[in-house]
Amino acid sequence: MEPGIDAATAETQAATTSTAEPSAEPSAEKSATWPSLLVGIVASAVMLFPSWVGGGRLPLQNLWQTQTMPDDMPFSLLPVSQYYALNIFGMLLMGGIVAGLAVRVLSRRRPMRAGIAALGVLLVHAIVTVQSFAVVADGLGLTRGTAGGREVLYFGGMLGGVIMGILFAQLGLLLTSRRTVTPVALGIVLAAVPFASWIGTAIVAFTTYMGYPPVVSEVLRWLPAVIVGVTLAWCGVRPLSRLAVWIVGPLAVWVLPAVFTAMQYVLGSRVLLGDLREMADAATQIFPQALAVLWQPAVVALVIGLLGTGVRMLLSRRAD
Repeated sequence: MEPGIDAATAETQAATTSTAEPSAEPSAEKSATWPSLLVGIVASAVMLFPSWVGGGRLPLQNLWQTQTMPDDMPFSLLPVSQYYALNIFGMLLMGGIVAGLAVRVLSRRRPMRAGIAALGVLLVHAIVTVQSFAVVADGLGLTRGTAGGREVLYFGGMLGGVIMGILFAQLGLLLTSRRTVTPVALGIVLAAVPFASWIGTAIVAFTTYMGYPPVVSEVLRWLPAVIVGVTLAWCGVRPLSRLAVWIVGPLAVWVLPAVFTAMQYVLGSRVLLGDLREMADAATQIFPQALAVLWQPAVVALVIGLLGTGVRMLLSRRAD
């Protein structure tokens, strides 16, 4: 009798366990939903705060239908302007990066869901985009049918750039929220240059003049190299798949500043604005020139990464 009773008891316990597990799993997912959503909302909103300092006024527009003074420009959650295109991209991207890193860190102590956090980021980005471009569309005359070809091109180009920033924010969140090192390191090195740009945007937002002192400019120039170098040291070279980070990181701190420089030159020129062919020609001329003078941070990133990796290897050998 006893063996039979034991077998029956074991079957009962197994059945109870199997029925309890599915109910516990949805409960854990449910408990992680709201914190994850909140992380996405807060991270994306905080990274957008430089555009709200000073009242969130829309920058002056070259193609505005009515003459308006700066203090009379309408409220806008995004500073939609070709002069602020890279600033907007950086703020959107960093919202996803910060949310992803927060999910990765917090998931060590409590359940977190990267997909829900991504939804929170997307929700904030969708709200600010719809509100801002509704204001811009009205000011350009698109809603009244009085806009010309240049207005339509400007509106479409700015909206396309914002959508691209939103998509890159989602990609950055998916990379940095992973538990494995390689995708997180890739996300960090790719965001190093936009992060420095975001800091510059935040500094300018709190000053009464455009720009910042030369010493700050130098710090922001070298900051991406330090971030990438430290990330390379943290990443290491094993397994060999992590070598991709060693290739992408230095390239990012070399190529991205050159890309941003060319874009800033083209978008900041009133003469070229609206002439797509001339804008493309100017960009292709500026980009290689910028590459020729912006290579030093890539070398610094590699040196920091190699030194850091060497120190880690020595410490691990001593520990053994």
